[in-house]
Amino acid sequence: MKLLEARGISIRFGEREILNDIHFNLGKGELIGLIGPNGCGKTSLLRTLAGLLPTKAQQLAILGQDLAAWNPQHLAQKLAYLPQGNTSHWAVSVETLVMLGRLPHRKAWAARSQTDKDIVQQALQACDVAQFATRTVDTLSGGERARVFLARALAVQPALLLADEPIAGLDLGHQLDVMEKFRSLSNAGMGIVTVIHDLTLAMRYCDKLVMLGGHRIIAEGIPKQVLTAENLAQCFHITAHMGAIEEIDYLIPLATLKH
Repeated sequence: MKLLEARGISIRFGEREILNDIHFNLGKGELIGLIGPNGCGKTSLLRTLAGLLPTKAQQLAILGQDLAAWNPQHLAQKLAYLPQGNTSHWAVSVETLVMLGRLPHRKAWAARSQTDKDIVQQALQACDVAQFATRTVDTLSGGERARVFLARALAVQPALLLADEPIAGLDLGHQLDVMEKFRSLSNAGMGIVTVIHDLTLAMRYCDKLVMLGGHRIIAEGIPKQVLTAENLAQCFHITAHMGAIEEIDYLIPLATLKH
């Protein structure tokens, strides 16, 4: 069974077409990177897959069940969505905010269980924010807050994680930490779709890339099949050098192309 199956997704904002006839599948244990230039529809697609945007679709199913048929609380136990630029409107502690990830698993007004507390501690440690547990979110830097919101998403312990630019604004070490965590989670069976701009990290960690451009999917498949000179020129209007160091692939943009 696929964790996520989508057929014929089309997205419009008024008269403006964003994406047309998109087909997308995610299997258990897959880590898929959504790539493409700014404004190509990556965030819109991710929000649509999470059920947050209206769409015309032939099929949109989570764990084999039509998205519209899911009980919202049950869906929130299976699917976690991490938007970009998350902010907290209240000066709550980091631990309290991450604990919100456990709400779908608790009955109304139920107290936090020891299991909830243990899972939250694991999420805090996994995202390297346990040292901020008692601090309020508004006292953290942008990168620190991003890791806290990732911890909240991980505290859900979802089968499916949709993450929009989760490494944007993070320092290099924490970018690697997050991608290593995603790789570990996917190896354990979680399905992850992430919007990512760093093509070297995309090559290194993702099982599959989906390249968007011109309202459609330009290419999809394993990274080396997608990140060809022709596709990079068509999608990003660049030339690039690709190589490997100690069997780790990398990509360096060289120049922009006139278009």
